Amino acid sequence: MSAVQMRVREAVHAVQKWLAHGSPPGEAVVRQAIVLRFLHAAGFDIWNPAEVVPEETNSSGTRSDFLIRVGAGKFALELKGMTVALSARDYQQVVTYAASEGTPWAVLTNGRVWVILDRTHQPGGTFQDHEVLKLELGQEGDTFADDFAALFDPAVWRSDGFSAAVQQVGAQQQRRLDEARIRREKTAAVDAVQAQYQIPSFELAAQAAVEMNRLTEVERDVLLGRPLPTAQSLIETFAQSSGTVPESISFSFWIKTAAARADYSLTKGTWVIKAGSTAVKEVKPYAGGVQRERAQLLAAGVLVDQADQLLFAADVEYTNPSRAAGIVSGGAKNGWDVWRDDQGRPAQMYRPTSARAD
Repeated sequence: MSAVQMRVREAVHAVQKWLAHGSPPGEAVVRQAIVLRFLHAAGFDIWNPAEVVPEETNSSGTRSDFLIRVGAGKFALELKGMTVALSARDYQQVVTYAASEGTPWAVLTNGRVWVILDRTHQPGGTFQDHEVLKLELGQEGDTFADDFAALFDPAVWRSDGFSAAVQQVGAQQQRRLDEARIRREKTAAVDAVQAQYQIPSFELAAQAAVEMNRLTEVERDVLLGRPLPTAQSLIETFAQSSGTVPESISFSFWIKTAAARADYSLTKGTWVIKAGSTAVKEVKPYAGGVQRERAQLLAAGVLVDQADQLLFAADVEYTNPSRAAGIVSGGAKNGWDVWRDDQGRPAQMYRPTSARAD
């Protein structure tokens, strides 16, 4: 455990303790007792106004509660009281300020929820569409503290490593969600096998469920407390089964009546929606970019207008999974979450750590 993790854990434990025995604090207390305390624990010099700049209205006339600057890295931070639900106007305020300061990064928090925003994410959508990550103080254990430490270590900002840190934490969050889903959905299946065949232990019953095709090996490992595999280990598994490292991995995405298949190239990082895939016909009001691209594909005959959906008559290549998912869904989607492999695992699990959030 790093020194930053230790300090942040200590600060988070202290805050969680007094929050459990009092009313949700207002903005002034959130600022002093939560936001500044966590930033200080992470390693920011909160007494240095050149590093933690409070309430500065810049030349564009916009303002945020803090502008944090370390080396070349900087982010805008807007805070509210803990009783306040973060609104579209709050998102707009902090993103607009970040834009005026020339940084893609903004953070919005009420002390309990911490939202990470990237102005380059989902351009053309709403201000909320710039959200790439969310942390919640109320999580059990040290999950929040460790994620916060990974994101807000000043060394991450000095080395221009925040994008990679966002990816890492996002992948960890998705992994936790997937593990929780597997435990929720598959424990009963193993219990049923154990009861039906009077198997003496849950571990043996889980293995039996795998052999009966009621459980995958990955699901068995999660139920037995083993961590989900990393992207590299999954690729190595593919290589062992086929004798070579695969050039691409196939994923599926279902939404309403549409079903799409896409191949993700491990070498090029591209996503190819396969011919025969379908897309929902409706387009969200904010998704003007999707509407324009669909019009071009329809004019070229690549998309075919059917009664209740659109059909891909040819393969279409994209540079990231979110854009591919948006064309299928008619609106903004996190492609790393919605595309699933043949075992039901999200594309997030194959995501390279060097890739930027998109």
